[in-house]
Amino acid sequence: MFTKISPTADSQLSNEDVANLMVNDALKNISQLTGLNQEQAFALLVNQVSQQTDQVSHTKRTKVYSPLLEQNEAQFISSLFN
Repeated sequence: MFTKISPTADSQLSNEDVANLMVNDALKNISQLTGLNQEQAFALLVNQVSQQTDQVSHTKRTKVYSPLLEQNEAQFISSLFN
């Protein structure tokens, strides 16, 4: 018989829902691996994330222009006819 499987990471989930699932899973895994409770695991996660954001803010940021993909597509289509 066919059994319907409803995946947790469905394409209909919003970015916020996906982020919440990932954080909850990370907290559960940290708790299991370290033997700490959820609050202590959250403190470790916050500490690590704040270190990462400090490193990102010190690196050079590259500006990306949104029509980049459209320009590539236009060039490709143009090259087909030339």
